[in-house]
Amino acid sequence: PTGLPALMYAQKIQKKCAKVGFDWPDIAPVLDKVAEEVDEIQAELQAEPVDSTRLEEEIGDALFAMVNLARHAKVDADAALRRASLKFAKRFAQVELAAELSNQQLSDMSLEELEQLWQQAKAKA
Repeated sequence: PTGLPALMYAQKIQKKCAKVGFDWPDIAPVLDKVAEEVDEIQAELQAEPVDSTRLEEEIGDALFAMVNLARHAKVDADAALRRASLKFAKRFAQVELAAELSNQQLSDMSLEELEQLWQQAKAKA
């Protein structure tokens, strides 16, 4: 069903294709496909001018390939993304708190300062 959330839809499509044999036999070519898709994103980003439609397509292809990688690795892509998002949010909250405790606004800090706070939050985890 096309009305499913995109991540779930990708998982369902790939599972259905795998059931009829349209699938790689092991994980190695899946990793190669992920790398290929990332290379295509990089190429699109380096184009002059960047075609936003093509860029979106290439990012979508990379996401689809990552869902396939998760399936081959027997990892639920939705659960993995949710955990990663929660982990990021928790660390970013620590960055915000550290800035607040030092009486600084995140928007006034340099990327290097923010990265330092990020690394500190990461080390606490």
